[in-house]
Amino acid sequence: MRQIRTGLFLCAGMIALATPAFAQDGTAAPGASETTGVTDIIVTARKKAESLQNVPLSITGIGAEEIADRDISSIGNIDNLAPSVFIETAAGPTTSGVVANIRGIGGSDSTGVSDYPIAMYIDGVLMSRPNALLFDMVDLERIEVLRGPQGTLFGRNTTGGAINIFTKAPSDTFGLEEKLTIGSDNLLKSRTTINTGQWGDSGISAKLAYSHEEQDGYVKNTLKKNTADPGARNSESGFLAIHGDVSPSFSFDLRADVTSARNAPIWQQLTAINPLQYQYFSQSESLGGAPLIVDNNYRKRVTIADQPRGKQTIWGTSLTMEYEVSPALTLKSITGYRRFKESQAVNNDGQGELLGRLVNGSIGRVYMFDYPEPARARDRQFSTELQATGTISDFDYVVGLYYFDQKYGSITTQHFTSVVQMSPTDLRGANLVSLRDYETRARSYAAFTQVSWKPSAVDGLEITGGLRFTHDKKELSQANAFNGAALRPGFAKNSWDNLSWLGSVTYRFSPELLVYARVSTAYRAGGFDAGGGGNPNGYDPEKAVSYEAGLKTDLLDRRLRINLSGYITDYKDLQISQFTAGSNGGGTRTVNAGKVTFSGFEAEATAVLADFLTLDGSVGYVHPKYKTYLYRNPSDDKLINVADEVHLAHVSKWTARVGGAWDIAQWDSASLSLRVDYSYKSSAPTFPLDRVSPFNPYIRRSAQNELSARLTLKDVQLGEKLNLTIQAYGENILNEKRRISAVDFGALGFATRTWGPDRRFGLTVTAAY
Repeated sequence: MRQIRTGLFLCAGMIALATPAFAQDGTAAPGASETTGVTDIIVTARKKAESLQNVPLSITGIGAEEIADRDISSIGNIDNLAPSVFIETAAGPTTSGVVANIRGIGGSDSTGVSDYPIAMYIDGVLMSRPNALLFDMVDLERIEVLRGPQGTLFGRNTTGGAINIFTKAPSDTFGLEEKLTIGSDNLLKSRTTINTGQWGDSGISAKLAYSHEEQDGYVKNTLKKNTADPGARNSESGFLAIHGDVSPSFSFDLRADVTSARNAPIWQQLTAINPLQYQYFSQSESLGGAPLIVDNNYRKRVTIADQPRGKQTIWGTSLTMEYEVSPALTLKSITGYRRFKESQAVNNDGQGELLGRLVNGSIGRVYMFDYPEPARARDRQFSTELQATGTISDFDYVVGLYYFDQKYGSITTQHFTSVVQMSPTDLRGANLVSLRDYETRARSYAAFTQVSWKPSAVDGLEITGGLRFTHDKKELSQANAFNGAALRPGFAKNSWDNLSWLGSVTYRFSPELLVYARVSTAYRAGGFDAGGGGNPNGYDPEKAVSYEAGLKTDLLDRRLRINLSGYITDYKDLQISQFTAGSNGGGTRTVNAGKVTFSGFEAEATAVLADFLTLDGSVGYVHPKYKTYLYRNPSDDKLINVADEVHLAHVSKWTARVGGAWDIAQWDSASLSLRVDYSYKSSAPTFPLDRVSPFNPYIRRSAQNELSARLTLKDVQLGEKLNLTIQAYGENILNEKRRISAVDFGALGFATRTWGPDRRFGLTVTAAY
């Protein structure tokens, strides 16, 4: 709590210092224009452009100006911007994945075994794999965070919510921009963007961009051979956008992007270990190997073997076409194709080259649980959506068809050493190798519609209903091996049908006040777990029914905006993905937990205190109540209800943010501004059941307090056509040692913890022509 108070005091204090400077004479910053109140943000959460304040849904919108002020260029930058939302970089054999959560619903697995309950879209194209999301994006126009089930317009796998990201269309005029960032840990990032302008009278314009990013890891590795500093990054990205207004009624947008990266995984620090495993692995140093390092405190210098930079390639393209037949009918299609490939070795316990006495009496290399050979993943997906939208009399409608086809494959080789107790004083190790080789295919077909009725006889009233029918098909084939011996191959397939629906009532009492109530459903497709021999185990679909009410206000001549929402969401067969490890290796297992109810609220506020000073903030709370959580007791192989033992894994019950923007001064076109933000997330357990994860109480994620600031000198004119923007920034200014994630390796007898980076500073210079 002391850090929370300190962060709030610093944030409020830096902003408050601005007030006396201008209150003395009662005038605003020199050259400041008169305020028009809180800026409206146009969103397309209902497949049509409308003000965020008119959408009967708990949604956070982030516009282009705020995106530029915060320098948001990837999904990883969205964390802390919306209440009840959590996004972190994933640990393990991936460097391009995230772990995301909205309103308590998310996933701990960032690979391809299970579907994610949060759908992430870029320019309308679903990004289905959470381990292929961390790449550079150019010129973002807006971000929409939709909280709660979105089963009608966004379909399967949105029982938690959806995140929509849109890039800017090319400019109609020629432009050249160079953006250079330097910062902590030898960060060097450059991006060159060229807008061609419109090609004659064709109505066609294009944008090309190239970016390079490199940064040392924030933890230093003393070993250099076949390994790297954890968290080190080096990537190259390209982006192409073509926009065409072919006629007054027809337009198209073509997008293409590619990223090639050589990154190193973030560090997993061994923080807890059973006595038996400690007694065995701690002999390493006396046998000529690396010492066993067990530490619950943050370490800046480590010794990690066999963790070199991996290779990641992400690329994709999309085509959006729109044709306005009449005011009553607009046709739109969105087609996307994406591919992803990754190869990454990882040392899961953060150790050097450990040696141990093996079962045959010899001294050899031993592993706690590592991937010395690179784990390989590959993915390809195709999706297409056709929409028909329009207005007929008092009715707005959306009708659509959707198709999705994905193939995902993974090959991992796990090395681990099982401790064998020959006698009370004689411990030896058996080196085991588990090979997991599987491929999945998922296909989804959907038809949806949503109609909103605004009766002309009742001004301010809107009644909306929606339906979506989904047919999903999945299959998984696997050919695994253990200690060089092939296990029995396996194959499984299944299909599911679902009808999701939505109903909402909205009433605008006045231009200042809108209230709404909605009931909606959503579903998450079933699937299969990879691993072991024979046919894989399956799990059932997850279904949700959500009840939500809220109000949206613009008060005091639009100088004060307050949006509130409260919800109760009932989940049936909630899918819980959990990492499990034992004598046969490790992997992700998904179970249907049973019945659980999540309830909570969110509040967001923006206050324009003066023409030069704006404050904003948010708070979110989520509370789970498990009614049934079925667990198979290994002692008698019977299912028991352990609902009273379950934790809300990976989820902070409380999230909060407060920030402010101060326009310090303005000279002609140039301006100087300061943006300060403080965010808080309460602590959270890592796994749902202590009886499965015995180290769970010791590896709980700590409460997170983050203070950041950005000082921006914007639009300094250098001649008639060249302007310069300079931004200095600081992140994690409180230099808090943040425990962001952890893994309990269960029967293998140890647990690891992952720490976030230290305080970071940097400088960005942007020259635009």
